[in-house]
Amino acid sequence: MASFLSSLLPSCLSCLLLLLQLSSSYAGQFRVIGPGHPIRALVGDEVELPCRILPGRNATGMEVGWYRPPFSRVVHLYRNGKDQDGEQAPEYRGRTELLKETIGEGKVTLRIRKVRFSDEGGFTCFFRDHSYQEEVAMELKVEGKLRAEIENLHRTFGKCWDTQHSQVSLMFHSFPVT
Repeated sequence: MASFLSSLLPSCLSCLLLLLQLSSSYAGQFRVIGPGHPIRALVGDEVELPCRILPGRNATGMEVGWYRPPFSRVVHLYRNGKDQDGEQAPEYRGRTELLKETIGEGKVTLRIRKVRFSDEGGFTCFFRDHSYQEEVAMELKVEGKLRAEIENLHRTFGKCWDTQHSQVSLMFHSFPVT
């Protein structure tokens, strides 16, 4: 009887280890979901980039971040329960905030203040739980470029901006070339 149990033990132990490995790897998996459309913002305003995991679960102990492809510039990073400002790209320092009110449900939002023209383009949100990571790409469209350029011309050359009819009147002056 003892020899039967001792011969059965290694195969049972192998099966048990395989089951544990499969269940732990499955338990760590999730998907990251972002907006399915471009997010629009005006220059100078705030914008919020939402991101969440499915199935929803507590992400407080996870690493969560946003970066800009293709060179992986860190926009915002949250690790070990804290924002990691030291790893942030200089152009985002002091302009981002991670809204964590619903992080216990696996939902976070990145707020970017004082949107700039250079913020337009792709952002990637990721969640990392130990060695498992998933991410989602999203697009930010910055609007107001034409109006900002026209207003700059107005300030520079003293032109007239007709806000009632949304028209621009430009009066160019000729200057002698010396």
